[in-house]
Amino acid sequence: MVDKDEYPRTAAVEDNCWRILASLWNVPDVEDCIGTSTIGSSEACMLGGLALKRRWQLARRAAGLPTERPNLVMSSAVQVCWEKFCNYFEVEARYVPIDEDHPCLDGSRLEEFVDENTIGVVAIMGVTYTGMYEPVKEIAAALDDLERRTGTTCPSTSTGRRAR
Repeated sequence: MVDKDEYPRTAAVEDNCWRILASLWNVPDVEDCIGTSTIGSSEACMLGGLALKRRWQLARRAAGLPTERPNLVMSSAVQVCWEKFCNYFEVEARYVPIDEDHPCLDGSRLEEFVDENTIGVVAIMGVTYTGMYEPVKEIAAALDDLERRTGTTCPSTSTGRRAR
């Protein structure tokens, strides 16, 4: 990373890069989305996880509910930085097992793992072992279905701003 005050054009390069990614990921309004960069992906995961936890805590406090037992749902093939995030920021890690029938997190078993204390569900865009991209659209649809059937709302499902 460089000092953006010293080298202001690097900020424009960064903006261009995350807008390219937003376009590749079919964000509805690329010009009105937000992006950033970090030194590495682990730092990005830590910041993203912390944002999920804080948003969950604020919503729980506003509803007069406890905030002591947050959890994060992810594939058992998740990168170790998520295990570190859960350890460092006191979040229970809930690992959805993968197997031959479900070689990645695909939304099929989320009801076993998601509850009112779930701060989010991690989708891997390039599983280390297989290179597979976990199907974000299917995961979001499974979370929507879970919410319709049970009323359990995962914070990432209640915003209406998911990848489609």
